Amino acid sequence: MHVTSEQSVSFGPFLLCPRARLLCKNGRPVALGSRAMDILIALVEQSSEVVNHRELISRAWRGLVVESGNLRVQVLSLRRCLGDGKDGARYIANLPGLGYSFVASVRPVSFDQVMEATGTGQVTQPRIRQKHRPRVG
Repeated sequence: MHVTSEQSVSFGPFLLCPRARLLCKNGRPVALGSRAMDILIALVEQSSEVVNHRELISRAWRGLVVESGNLRVQVLSLRRCLGDGKDGARYIANLPGLGYSFVASVRPVSFDQVMEATGTGQVTQPRIRQKHRPRVG
């Protein structure tokens, strides 16, 4: 199923609103870094299809040259946030040498369903904890 970057979708206990860059689990916001969010949106947009490493890197690191190890780290972080592999839940499949595929069933959701799932729709983005870096200078 192809979805657009504007379309909200649900999968398992999750609701993804790409336009708002919001991921909720059971109605509660999930803290997800911007690169992991970019990767998730790219995978969900092309659900059940293989998205190659090059495309995912270009989406998450626009204009930057990075090693594929950076992508693996972000996908691992994303899998942990989703609980991939726990209690039989499968969301992201790795196809060695080809890329990644979003393998969970994706369902489009209406604006009303988004409002219902997030309470009043007045969801605040969860804060991403930043690593403390000492100031120099």
